[in-house]
Amino acid sequence: MRKIFTLTIFSIFFAFIANAQQVLYYNFENTLQESSVSGPDLTVLGETGVFEIATLNEISQQTKTVYRFVKNSGLQFNNAAAGNFIGDNYTIEIYFVFDELSSWKRVVDWKNRKTDWGAYVYNGELNFYNILYSEEAPVIEGEFTYYVITRTAENGQVLIYTDAQVKIDFIDNGGHALVDEDGVVNFFQDDLVVGNEASSGSIAMLKLYNYPLQQTQITENWNALGSQVFGINDPVERVPVMVYPNPAALAAFADLASFDQGKEVEIRLFNSDGRMVYQTTATGGNMRAEIGISLLPPGMYLLKAKQGNKMATSKITVR
Repeated sequence: MRKIFTLTIFSIFFAFIANAQQVLYYNFENTLQESSVSGPDLTVLGETGVFEIATLNEISQQTKTVYRFVKNSGLQFNNAAAGNFIGDNYTIEIYFVFDELSSWKRVVDWKNRKTDWGAYVYNGELNFYNILYSEEAPVIEGEFTYYVITRTAENGQVLIYTDAQVKIDFIDNGGHALVDEDGVVNFFQDDLVVGNEASSGSIAMLKLYNYPLQQTQITENWNALGSQVFGINDPVERVPVMVYPNPAALAAFADLASFDQGKEVEIRLFNSDGRMVYQTTATGGNMRAEIGISLLPPGMYLLKAKQGNKMATSKITVR
């Protein structure tokens, strides 16, 4: 009897441990490994991205290593290998940026690209296709977004937040926010049903919880994210930058008069797939900073200029 009783106690204990609240954390410090090594490595979808030091848009003179992905590429979490960590009760917490927000841009896919249903940003608004759109546009092109999805098993309620505010709220009667038999969750890569619904961008943080966070905890995480890690309470200052001539063929120049005189400005140029094709530095206040386009193929490019918490973007057409 004593042996049976002991085995029963151990069975209850291990069942409790298996069902305990757990978190998997990916911080992208030059690796796709889970930080505690208790979860599976993330898998690259599409083309392999790069790790780079980024000045996150909401901070001043602070940087972090991020994983940069090109258009229609992204990352995959192997839920089956993680013991079905994401069940019908979970939270997905992401800090990411998209370079381009026209039309639909995929954020999360639970069905391994086999359907068009899932979480998107639609022209800057949150969207869970084909159920609900948010009524405002909280996501801004080129700026990192704190994005949280929770699902509660008891009633199937799905909530999607940006900056700790609920923007999407629906009951998932169809199981569209549940992982299917393929056992994976995909991030940022488009599905195979409708094309061109992806953007290049970067991800700075991914946290997965096997339980739904409550509003108070999400607010606390947001405040901690801002004040302790990313300095979000120090907002970016958007300034104009004029690029001329535009379109350009042999040479283009950026007017940096909006930046502080005598201080360094970082200038980067990205192609339509989100790949950085040119990088240089110039001095703020300079009315004629040359942009190296002479060897670039024709097409549309995105220029990003940063100086401390000042940032400017401009599109350039190369002929």
